[in-house]
Amino acid sequence: MTGTDVEPVILCENLVRIYSTEGIEVQALQGLNLRVDPGEVVAIVGASGSGKSTLLNILSGIDRPTGGRALVDGRDLTYMSEKARVLYQREVVGFVWQQTARNLLPYLTAVQNVEVPMILAGGPDARERRERAEELLDALGIPD
Repeated sequence: MTGTDVEPVILCENLVRIYSTEGIEVQALQGLNLRVDPGEVVAIVGASGSGKSTLLNILSGIDRPTGGRALVDGRDLTYMSEKARVLYQREVVGFVWQQTARNLLPYLTAVQNVEVPMILAGGPDARERRERAEELLDALGIPD
């Protein structure tokens, strides 16, 4: 079986993102093509202003592409409704900002911070939440 026989986890085809402000256009992404298959690990690297954050914002549902197509786990982000986008962000992806003050509640432990989205989503009971939070933190090498 080749990589093309597998349904990709991420597929971007001719992805374009243009920002416009006060009559000035900036093309942050110009025809980006990307395929990530299950089990692959990908690093997104590049110079400042090369479109890394723009790509991540599109893949996380924070932003929309101007052109092209972006699919994550079979979901087409290009024309996703606002309601579907909120559910996608809640149930499929996670996003951690570089500025940690935007991510965490400082008075909670690491485990408690990971549990918060599960609580808000009406997730599993307290024991299962704690186990899942500890499992995720352990996978990332982050102690509580």
